Amino acid sequence: MTRPNPAIAALSSLLDQQRQALLTGNLKLLDQLPDRLEQALRKLAEAQTDAMDLTPLAKAAERNARLVLSAREGLARARRDITPATPLTTYDALGRQQSANPAGQVISRR
Repeated sequence: MTRPNPAIAALSSLLDQQRQALLTGNLKLLDQLPDRLEQALRKLAEAQTDAMDLTPLAKAAERNARLVLSAREGLARARRDITPATPLTTYDALGRQQSANPAGQVISRR
């Protein structure tokens, strides 16, 4: 039985941590992971590994990439939802700009 490659085990653990942080919204951990992932990738590059041993890592990285894209989309949507809408402005008969809902008046469709 072959001994597990410590570089693969370390990177696999970090990818699992990243997945959990993405799923739970742990931004503090996500902020710490890039440096740790980079170090683990360097160690993996230096280690002698079989290509077949890298397949689970590739699948985990692809899974995390999808989660990152989903999280980014969700954050963009949330930011868009909290951003105040641009106020609607209209023009009167003389071409003067005015608020679409002047104080005390209600706009209605007739």
